[in-house]
Amino acid sequence: MSETSGSGRRSRIVELLREGHRPITGSELSLSLGVSRQAIVNDMAILRAAGEPIDGSPQGYHWDGDPTSGVFAILTCVHDREGSRRELETLVAHGVAVHDVVIDHALYGEVRADLMISSHRDVDRYMEVLHGSDTQLLSSLTGGVHRHRVRAPDDVALASARGDLELLGFLREG
Repeated sequence: MSETSGSGRRSRIVELLREGHRPITGSELSLSLGVSRQAIVNDMAILRAAGEPIDGSPQGYHWDGDPTSGVFAILTCVHDREGSRRELETLVAHGVAVHDVVIDHALYGEVRADLMISSHRDVDRYMEVLHGSDTQLLSSLTGGVHRHRVRAPDDVALASARGDLELLGFLREG
């Protein structure tokens, strides 16, 4: 089936993103759909303007609509820059996907950034960017305190991840 028609291609993009368990890059979409990267960028603009809940992150595009599976939670954590890898590795080791990071800033209120980290490979990429630049963590503005919106495969995995974060001294619930 050819995905060259604009509306057909956009329907397929929505389908791929809804079914996806990880973000999909524009390059991956352009290769699989046989169009240019610019066509994908244009399609994303059209889909977003039409109200489709599509977000982008450094890892790619992802569906941000109503979730279809898993257990969702908000985890409040605190750690310094060096704790980032241990926190993220702990979560993905339990099969927990980290959707975003949120801080409560005294001046700007709630500030959120998409992360979309669900594998050890995603953690490695994130850490490469963090350590390869002078970039500071968003949580550096709040003394290391931040929240993550996460999705776990089930209650057992979420409870286990929470327990390990607590043992590390990272969990700050309540």
